[in-house]
Amino acid sequence: MVLLLVKLSHWQWTRGEQKAQHLAQFEANQAPESLSGSVQKGQYLAIDGQFRPEFAVWLDNQTHQGRVGYRLFLPFIPSQQPSQWWLVELGWMAAPALRRLPAVPELASRYQLSGFVDTPSKRVVLKKETASHDWPARRQRIDLQALKAQLPTLNPQWLIRTEKLVDVTTPSTDALAQAGVTPVWQPVVMPPAKHYGYALQWALMALAVSIGAGIWWYKTKQREAM
Repeated sequence: MVLLLVKLSHWQWTRGEQKAQHLAQFEANQAPESLSGSVQKGQYLAIDGQFRPEFAVWLDNQTHQGRVGYRLFLPFIPSQQPSQWWLVELGWMAAPALRRLPAVPELASRYQLSGFVDTPSKRVVLKKETASHDWPARRQRIDLQALKAQLPTLNPQWLIRTEKLVDVTTPSTDALAQAGVTPVWQPVVMPPAKHYGYALQWALMALAVSIGAGIWWYKTKQREAM
């Protein structure tokens, strides 16, 4: 039991260190870059271009502050590389009544987009989704390869998690708030401090079991001596 608890403590501590390194990578990439070269996960991009709201993708079963909703993804056409579309996560929107999809915001202007390069989250789905060409699309997970089959110019490897969106015609306005979208994405779901806290809990439990076993062994030996 002590070995198991120590192993769990070490595992949580290791996970905390991994999360800390992951966050450090994102913080180191705060200087905005363009699409001039190759990109990597965690890179911070600042690009301008236009959305294609007619090809909206709604990620289903997303909760925020106890409310059920969707995460909205839209294709984005950078002015610098119009031949390469990017799928962009804008944020969360509450689900209307009767499980209908929310109305897609009318993002028809030209925008300056700032966000992080990332890959789709690996989500477990209970039922395989069938191919559909209906737009807007409701999905249980984001599959870039499947979306590229319908949108051939879409980047099949990377997507962008929006941090800031500015309408170039009204730069003083928060375009995300104006569209009714709430940014909810975070580089890590559970912060390193929480993993370290769990590691400490497991370590204290291992210590308690060790002390309890020592007391039991000592009292057993005393009874045997009598």
